Amino acid sequence: MGGVLIVTTAPISPLYRPVFGHFFAVVAVLVSTVILARYIDHREITAYGFTLSPSWGLNAIGGFLIGVCLVGLAFGLHYQRGAVTVVEQFSTGTGNSFLFGIGVAILGWLLVGFWEETIFRGIFLKNAAEGLAARGFAPLTATGGAWMSSSLVYGFLHGPLGSNPDGESLLYALVMTAVMGGLFGLAYILSDELALPIGLHIGVNFAEHNVFFGPPSGATPALLRAENTFSGARIQFQSIDPLVIVPVFILGYIVVTVWGYSWTGNKVPNRSGD
Repeated sequence: MGGVLIVTTAPISPLYRPVFGHFFAVVAVLVSTVILARYIDHREITAYGFTLSPSWGLNAIGGFLIGVCLVGLAFGLHYQRGAVTVVEQFSTGTGNSFLFGIGVAILGWLLVGFWEETIFRGIFLKNAAEGLAARGFAPLTATGGAWMSSSLVYGFLHGPLGSNPDGESLLYALVMTAVMGGLFGLAYILSDELALPIGLHIGVNFAEHNVFFGPPSGATPALLRAENTFSGARIQFQSIDPLVIVPVFILGYIVVTVWGYSWTGNKVPNRSGD
């Protein structure tokens, strides 16, 4: 609460405000994870998906590139259909330097990817799978149930309770954001680490907000600022027309599946704890 109070009341530039906010979120998540691991889950912190190594870093980079490419593909398809209008290029936002502002934005997305994936995948999905397995569900069923529930919670918190563009159906936002959360969850399950979903999450956020679909008026820099050609509203990646976003998500699931299987040697990690 103290961090929220500081961010909302202190005279912080709009460019830096998200970074400060997500920094306090990271601190809170780290403290909570340490307490949870030691006193409730009785496991090492690394068990949530933080087995840091060179391969962990490569997975994170790979996830980042996959995320950027998926958003870029969606932009290309949406633009080709005449549904995107680019209103500004190389916008510095409220800052004076494009490159410096991009660096600040990336730092913010790094923090977002870390704390959100730690909560929704490392803690939620893992504990849900183990809980279902403890109640007699088969490992595959337990993992699938945990994956579905974590995706729906993620979708609900980012869709109806999140920042939804004007004119977009809340139900559609819930469903498609849950589908995106499912992609992050699949990356966690198949890679057996948080690196891939964290990188994927960062890549999607960065590419959406600072490369292809920058909001028409935003504090952070954007290579392209775009709006919906027909409504003039800002464009949200996962809420794009289903004729575009559904094929993009299908491709994303295929790429993540191939990456996960190749990285783990065709062995699906068991998240149920059995």
